[in-house]
Amino acid sequence: MSDRSVDGRPLRLLLVEDNAGDARLLQEELREIATARFDVLHVERLADAVHVLGSASVDAVLLDLSLPDGQGLANIPRLLNAAPSVPLVVLTGTDDEQLAVQAVHEGAQDYLVKGQVTGALLVRALRYAIERKRVEEGLKREEAARQTAVFREQFLGVLGHDLRNPLQAISGNAALLLRYGVLAEPQRKAVNRISISADRMARMINDLLDFTRTRLGGGYPLTRARVNLHDVLRQVVEELEVAHPMRRFELTLSGKGWGEWDADRIAQAASNLVGNAVQYSPEDTSVSVSVRDEEGGVRMEVHNWGLPIPQERLPHIFDPFVRAQDMRSAQRNGLGLGLYITHEIVRAHGGLLQVTSTPEEGTRFWLCLPRFEKPDMLSR
Repeated sequence: MSDRSVDGRPLRLLLVEDNAGDARLLQEELREIATARFDVLHVERLADAVHVLGSASVDAVLLDLSLPDGQGLANIPRLLNAAPSVPLVVLTGTDDEQLAVQAVHEGAQDYLVKGQVTGALLVRALRYAIERKRVEEGLKREEAARQTAVFREQFLGVLGHDLRNPLQAISGNAALLLRYGVLAEPQRKAVNRISISADRMARMINDLLDFTRTRLGGGYPLTRARVNLHDVLRQVVEELEVAHPMRRFELTLSGKGWGEWDADRIAQAASNLVGNAVQYSPEDTSVSVSVRDEEGGVRMEVHNWGLPIPQERLPHIFDPFVRAQDMRSAQRNGLGLGLYITHEIVRAHGGLLQVTSTPEEGTRFWLCLPRFEKPDMLSR
């Protein structure tokens, strides 16, 4: 603790002491300290201390345990209820180690015995109390933030699971009506819209479940097998060609496409990247997908000619609930989890996902995947 507090002012102390002589001695000890400056507000009753803490800013409290309107350890929680974040040092005339332990247990940061207090000891006690309280408050904030995040993610996971069953019923019955129902054209269009909307909702729910899995479970569980990446990409592009018959796709495959990957997860990541390229680029431009060999693995690139991603967004492009290019498209389907999920899938495979985006060269997402699981990943 320096001669001034952090913001350049003397430290403000609240002294709660009904004995005028003890209060005067303590204030004299504080005035004689050359390395620290204090503004001391002295009150004699616990009720007055509670009032001060509710109306003024105080850096620390020196509290006598024997007061006209409060006795013993019960004084501590009364003051802490008034100002939970203010550090508190207990003053007592009894040199009782058990009482000291109980005082700290009740919430005090330190314990001093009257008659044994020197200026140096008082400064050390105040320094310790203030620093300890800062640490405690920081830990409380971190724990509160962690619990809030866990609750939110657990809620999303439960929500996703509970929505799946009725949504599957909607999708299944819509498919049956389209296949076997005798429908007039307006009815068929309406049922088709129901089916498309249900599929989109299912993708959102899957994204939520994937998100909670990565946050609560520590990453994606992978089922690795010998896979040909060329075959996976052909299937992804074919599906998107059916969904977007007016768009032009360019698929370039070279090198050896074999490796040990989770085919479903790789297909999900590729579909997210190519789907984003379709969504955020003009309909009269092509979307390019290419794969080539790199040392120890493969490199896949997805390119589009849409407006560039703003430079300030690029450092956060793979964060959850962040959309890549809100300003580039009026369509805002999804939850902003696609790129985050793609990044986590690539990371689970021991790979790397990056992006570049400029007006001259368009937007290019590229990922590198090792062909085999790395030894250090096997030991996790």
